[in-house]
Amino acid sequence: MSRQKRKGDGYERELAKWLDNMLFNNRNQVQRMPLSGGGSHVGGGGRADITGTPTIWIEAKRTEKFAPYAAIEQAEVGIKNSGSGDMPVVMQRRNRMATEDSLVVMRLNDWLCLYASWLKEIGYDVYDPLEGVDIEVVFDDEVIEAVGREDDRSGKVVSLFPLNSKDRNDGEED
Repeated sequence: MSRQKRKGDGYERELAKWLDNMLFNNRNQVQRMPLSGGGSHVGGGGRADITGTPTIWIEAKRTEKFAPYAAIEQAEVGIKNSGSGDMPVVMQRRNRMATEDSLVVMRLNDWLCLYASWLKEIGYDVYDPLEGVDIEVVFDDEVIEAVGREDDRSGKVVSLFPLNSKDRNDGEED
């Protein structure tokens, strides 16, 4: 086993132990995935480096030359291939750093979801762009005719794709 592999495996073990202690009071919930870093498994596409972290796919990196985009993409490929739907998170530290000083890297949109949830939890009124939005799936007349149903759409139909003014107003200009 190479020196880099031993260092990476060690970081995965210490990170799992640290997370288990901080989140679950050492109940042995969070663990290093056996044979992580092996490339693939029965389901294909690799596995998360750390298990027992519900909804989070952790990719652990111990390196001096950190490549965050490659690391997050590695996690996203694993998520896609496994069909897990987890949130990709990369945790990285350099040599001679304490585990708690590791960096956490994630997509801005994922971070926003976590931060907004936290703000709501502590009492802030946070804007939710989907609040009050009703999503309606609308089929064109040919589809409705093919399935043999009447068009029961209300007058409030919002197109998912922008139409030009001719299509939007049946030939009338805006």
